[in-house]
Amino acid sequence: MFESTQPTVDEQREAFTTGLMQIRETLIVPLFDAADGMKADLLRRGWSSEIVDYLAGQWLAAMLAKVGAA
Repeated sequence: MFESTQPTVDEQREAFTTGLMQIRETLIVPLFDAADGMKADLLRRGWSSEIVDYLAGQWLAAMLAKVGAA
């Protein structure tokens, strides 16, 4: 007569996984793309690859920390 409205463990796992994939596609991937673009732009302007890697890595780490804190 009254069915349980609690989702099963498998349903919860699927919802959690779907949510993580959405976060990855909407937040994480664009940050990595922006860091790659930053690197390409700085290299094109003549910056050394070591400095470019350092700057892009620091920027990416800071942005991922902001996403994690939100």
